[in-house]
Amino acid sequence: MSPPPALSRVDVLTVDDTPANLRALEVLMADMGANIVTASSGDEALRLLLDRDFALILLDVQMPGMDGYETASLIRMRERTRHIPIIFITAYNRSEVNVTRGYELGAVDYLFKPIVPEIFRTKVTVFLDLHRKTEEVRRQAELLRQAENREHERELAEARAHYERSLLEQEMERERKVSEAREQRAQELVRLVNEKEQAQAALHESNARLRLLADVASRLLKGPDGRTLLNSVHHQIVEHLGLEVCLGYLFQEGNAALQLAAHAGIPEGLLPRMELLTPGQGVAGRVAAENQRWVLDAGAAANGPAPDAAPELGLAALACYPLLSQGRVLGTLAFGTRAMRAFSADELSLMQGVCDQVAVALERERLIGALREADRRKDEFLAMLAHELRNPLAPVRHALEVFRMRMWQDDIIQRTIASADRQVAHMTRLVDDLLDVSRITRGKVELKPILVALSDVVEGAVQACEPIVTQRRHELSVSLPSETVMLNVDPTRMTQVVANLLHNAAKYTPSGGRIQLKAERQGDELVLSVRDNGIGLRPEMLHRVFDLFVQVDPGSDRAQGGLGLGLTLVRSLVEMHGGKVSARSEGLSQGSEFTVRLPLPAETPAALALPNMLKAAAAAAQKLQPLHILLVEDNPDIRETLKDLLELHGHRVQEASDGRSAVDLVLSEHPQVALVDIGLPELDGYKVAELVRASAGGATTRLVALTGYGHPEDRKRALEAGFDAHLVKPVSSDDLSQVLKKLCTAA
Repeated sequence: MSPPPALSRVDVLTVDDTPANLRALEVLMADMGANIVTASSGDEALRLLLDRDFALILLDVQMPGMDGYETASLIRMRERTRHIPIIFITAYNRSEVNVTRGYELGAVDYLFKPIVPEIFRTKVTVFLDLHRKTEEVRRQAELLRQAENREHERELAEARAHYERSLLEQEMERERKVSEAREQRAQELVRLVNEKEQAQAALHESNARLRLLADVASRLLKGPDGRTLLNSVHHQIVEHLGLEVCLGYLFQEGNAALQLAAHAGIPEGLLPRMELLTPGQGVAGRVAAENQRWVLDAGAAANGPAPDAAPELGLAALACYPLLSQGRVLGTLAFGTRAMRAFSADELSLMQGVCDQVAVALERERLIGALREADRRKDEFLAMLAHELRNPLAPVRHALEVFRMRMWQDDIIQRTIASADRQVAHMTRLVDDLLDVSRITRGKVELKPILVALSDVVEGAVQACEPIVTQRRHELSVSLPSETVMLNVDPTRMTQVVANLLHNAAKYTPSGGRIQLKAERQGDELVLSVRDNGIGLRPEMLHRVFDLFVQVDPGSDRAQGGLGLGLTLVRSLVEMHGGKVSARSEGLSQGSEFTVRLPLPAETPAALALPNMLKAAAAAAQKLQPLHILLVEDNPDIRETLKDLLELHGHRVQEASDGRSAVDLVLSEHPQVALVDIGLPELDGYKVAELVRASAGGATTRLVALTGYGHPEDRKRALEAGFDAHLVKPVSSDDLSQVLKKLCTAA
């Protein structure tokens, strides 16, 4: 008797939170041909079911966390595990267990602890055998399906062979019928291939010419000098078209003659004879005079005389084009070869395209030159305008200072003087803003960032705006961080930014208003805001308010004057520091808020120098003793009013109206300070300073430049010439006193 066949092994999943129960179940099923997979929780059982199929699941009902019922419910929700038999195992008696719920969840049976081994093994064996038989039935069905497939494939192969034989017979017949047409089709194919190759060659050449045109256009339009690039353009055309000679003539500025600007393939000995042409002379002169293309080649008769400008060239084919821009002839370009040839339409079109691009580049160069010249003249005009505006303001300011000191007891006159002084300050501010905007838009402002305390910047801005805030009786509150905040900024320019925002708030807030300046650190940024309860902004003005010459409401009776430059300067200077500025307002009469965001430096030095403002205050506290001052000024109004003002302060003043007498007085009288105007007759102020410094007798005199030119380059030039300080007209009495104290204290 043969032994019974070995049972195929199947997987059984046992789920119980008690390890002893799991080991007991493994022992009971040890000889049942099953691979026992254990899980200590419902979660672990679900994870195992994701990767494996099981013949049976033995599931404990009472488990911590997810109990058996919840686990069974989740198992039945998944298509792959929906039909796996589940036997619930529980320690409760039948009356305590919700048997009905278990069967509703798909349980096939219940086992109650303590488990009777014979009952357990019998029930488990039933389901394992059922699974094995199910798998066997599935396997037999697969084998049957494979056998049927093999039979079907055999029959299909026989049918295919029969069909292929039939097709072969038909193909042979068809080949016989079409063999006569093959030669004709082959010939047609050869013709098509030839046409395609010709088309590809034409396309390749067309693409090459387009690339040439694009490259020429790019080089001409991006190059700084169109004339310089003509030679390289000529070489490109010569190489591409197989030409030998290229000539480029351009009209000279203010001259009717044509000048040779570029050439290729011309012997050096012939160049002097071809350097200049008059209109009508030679082919180039004729083309320029008649404003028409001239072509001589193998395919066209001569359209006029041979090029008499240089008959030694011996050109057999030549094409000459006028360079036209907006109806004006800028010059000519000629292309030629000494071998007879006919120019194709594409070649002529290419040469015409190059000539058009050259004309555009030359016109662009001319326009750029005109713009640069206009910009230079504008700069000169603005500098002269500032100088001419500041000069008349200087005697006005000096006269006001004299009146203030001489008539201090008359309140009415004092109020009048204060009003006039504010208008002079306002006019001076407008001139400064106009020049600043002009220089910033041209990129001529160079920042000089240093580490400076936020409190110093704000203090300087508040001091600058104190007169207008006091005049309009505003309440100004300042809120700064308790700790020291350092900024890596240009202190002068950043003080100007904050002062402009405060000045703007004071100007557009009715008298008795409130202005709040607040600064705080937000991450790696400083956020500084200026808020007021003034006239506010319309929504459409929130972005336009920073544009050049834009005013809030220039047509209303609330217009506060000015040129609309202050906020433009704010935006430009903030962006130059790597920051951003924005405006916010709830609407008209709701006030407005301007917010500046600036990056903070990564590191702050441990030791901080004494702030500049404190140093200035310490210097200002020192009393200035009467000085011997030489005043050099050719404008009598400025000279006389400033002399009166200095004498009222107790100084002894000598005068000079020209540079030569100024040098003589400095070297003979040895004044302590010389206030020297730059724009002097005969010798200007720079030359005066150079001559004084070149002499040993002028070493002790402090030189102060007093001028209407206030650009940084003007200050730099003055210091390089030998001046100790540079003041811009109209200079106030306080500013002049500060400079004199600084120079004389240092001396």
